[in-house]
Amino acid sequence: MNLISPTGVEVNIGETLQPDEYIGMCRREILDKYIRDRAIEYGAEIVNGLVTAIDVPEGHKTNEEPYTLHYQEFVEGSSAGVAKTMDVDVIVGADGANSRVA
Repeated sequence: MNLISPTGVEVNIGETLQPDEYIGMCRREILDKYIRDRAIEYGAEIVNGLVTAIDVPEGHKTNEEPYTLHYQEFVEGSSAGVAKTMDVDVIVGADGANSRVA
């Protein structure tokens, strides 16, 4: 089976797929915009910045303690961001195919 990219690049993925299997793909720029728009619609706070660390609370799978995001918030006209932290219940990493968060 050959996969063909939008730019015409073909990659042979061999004969590893069974007749009833498929590989689902999407364009990240479209998916991520959709995810961001839905998050905003449901009340998410959008941050334009670079995540530098995420503190995951102990027992995060069994309790509702918040995660702590450490990030550099983008400042117009500056090459350096402003260091900030934020406690959150959910992290939506919709920042592209090369995401540091997703």
